[in-house]
Amino acid sequence: MSSTWLIYSGALMVLLSIGVLIFVGRPVIPAWRDVPSIVGGVGIFAVVCVLALVLGAPAHIAVSGACFWMAAAITSVHAVRGRTGARR
Repeated sequence: MSSTWLIYSGALMVLLSIGVLIFVGRPVIPAWRDVPSIVGGVGIFAVVCVLALVLGAPAHIAVSGACFWMAAAITSVHAVRGRTGARR
């Protein structure tokens, strides 16, 4: 089984999260101050990386794919949360 699915699916998720960001609009707060979205992204990174390693993906591909998934999670959660539940 090829492990390139991990990178391609992560890249697709990044594109979808950018679509969410375009649809929802620019968030009110900056991304580096949105701790829940960063925590969610790091959690997704850990889960995807461990899952890929368990399924037999090489380490460099597991980390690369997990980075894509982390970026997608941070972008989409920040887009939604930064617009609806943010307080300055």
